[in-house]
Amino acid sequence: MFVATARFPEVPTEREEEFVAWFAWSNGQLREIDGLQCRRLLRAADGTYTALVEHKSAETFAAMHATEVASLVHSRLGEVLHGEPLATKYEVVADLAKSGSCCGGGGGHGGHGGHDRAAAGAGVQPQVASGCCQGA
Repeated sequence: MFVATARFPEVPTEREEEFVAWFAWSNGQLREIDGLQCRRLLRAADGTYTALVEHKSAETFAAMHATEVASLVHSRLGEVLHGEPLATKYEVVADLAKSGSCCGGGGGHGGHGGHDRAAAGAGVQPQVASGCCQGA
C-alpha cells in the first residue's frame, strides 16, 4: 500500500466551506480511479488542512495524477486556494486495518451511499465518527 499526505496552503476562514465542498466534490470525481483506496480531509487543531490518500501502489498514485479528472480537480482547487499543497509520499511497511472501517478490512467503499450524496452536493458534512474517507 502507498500513502500520500498533502498539506494545503492556509485556507482563509471565509473560504473554508467552499474548500470542504471542493474536497467532497473531488472525492466524487476521483472515486473510480484505479488503485485509489481512500481519501480523507483532516483538520488540525491549528486550523490547517491535510489530505490523506491511500493507493494500491506508487504506480497507481502516479497514474491517477496523469488523468484528465485529476487535472480538473487540481484546476478547481486553484479557484478556491492560492498556492500548491505540499505532498509527502510513503510506502506502508506495517498496517492495522480494522474490519468495518471504510478503507480497512476488505470491504473498500462498496455500498457506501453517502459518497454519492457528498458528490451530488446534498450537503457537505464530512463523516468522521465512522471513519469514512469519502465524506457523507
